[in-house]
Amino acid sequence: MNLQSRIASIVALVAVILALGAATTRYAQIDEGTRGIIVTQGAVEGVQEPGLFFRLFAPFTKVEIVNVRRQSRQISQSVASSDKQLYDIEIQIDFSRKTAPEALRAMYGRLGVSDEQLNAQLDGFISEALKTASTQFTLDEGLSDRGTFSQRIRQYLTTAPGEGQVAPVDQLYINLEAVKVLDINVGEAYAKLLAEKANLEVQIETENKRRQQIEAEQSNNLFRAEQEAKVALTTEKGRTAAALEAASRESQVRTVQGQSFRQNPELLRLRERELMVDMLKSGNIWFVDPNTNLTLLLDKMANGAVSPQVLQATGVITP
Repeated sequence: MNLQSRIASIVALVAVILALGAATTRYAQIDEGTRGIIVTQGAVEGVQEPGLFFRLFAPFTKVEIVNVRRQSRQISQSVASSDKQLYDIEIQIDFSRKTAPEALRAMYGRLGVSDEQLNAQLDGFISEALKTASTQFTLDEGLSDRGTFSQRIRQYLTTAPGEGQVAPVDQLYINLEAVKVLDINVGEAYAKLLAEKANLEVQIETENKRRQQIEAEQSNNLFRAEQEAKVALTTEKGRTAAALEAASRESQVRTVQGQSFRQNPELLRLRERELMVDMLKSGNIWFVDPNTNLTLLLDKMANGAVSPQVLQATGVITP
C-alpha cells in the first residue's frame, strides 16, 4: 500500500471517529428556573445546575429539563359546609418543585419531569383538601373568615393524614408557597338571607349608636346638674360664712361697747339720751316695761331689730 492509500485510510478513520463522536455527543442548555436531570441507561446520574451541559461519546446519556419555577393552580369546586349548605369555591395554590438534588432524583423516579403529570396529581390532592376543609366551617364562617379557611386547606396539604403516611406536598416533592380563597359563590336563597342579615346588623348598629348617644347626653346632663349643685352649695356656704362672720363681728363690737359702758357710766347715759332722742323724733308715745334694759332696748329699736308694739305697756316715755 502506497503512501497516498495510507493517508486516505487515516483520513477516513478520523472522519468516522469524528462522525461517531458527533453522533454520540450530548449537550444541553440549562436555563435559570430549570434543572437538568442527567440520565444514563435509565438511571439518574446527577442534577445539572443552570448552565451548559456537554459530554462526548455519551450515546446512552440524556438530559431531562425540569421546571422549578413558581407555578399556580386555580381550582373551582362545589363543596358542602358543616351546616349542609352547598356552594362553589375557587382557590389558588402557588407552589414550586423542590430543588435539592435528592428531591429531584426522587421526583423524577416517581413523577418524571412533566408539569402536566404533576398538576394532575396536585389537583387530586387539592380536591380532597377542599372537601375536608369545607366540612370544618359553616357557610357563614367560610364567607367571613377566608384566611382561616385558607390555612385549613394548607394544613391538609402539608400534614400527613396518618401515622406512617406522607403529606401530599412531600409525595409530590413540592414547596407550597401560598393558598388563597379567591371566591365563594352561594345560592340565590342563601344570598337573600345574607342580605337580610346584613340589613339587620346595620339596624342593630344604628340603634346601638343612638343608645350610646342618648346615654352620653344623659351623662352630660347629670354632670352639668352636679356642677350646678356644687356651685350653688359653694355659693350658699359662702353666704352663710359671710353672715356668720358679720354676726361674729357685730357681737364683738357689742362686747366692746358693753365693756366701754361698764367702765364709763357717763358714756352709757349719753348713749341712752341719744337713743331716746331718736325715738322721740317721731312724736309717738312709747310704753316700756320697768324691768327692761333701756339702753339695750333703745339700741335694738334704733336698728329695727325689735318692734315696739309688742312690748308690754307699763311705763310711758314722752317727748
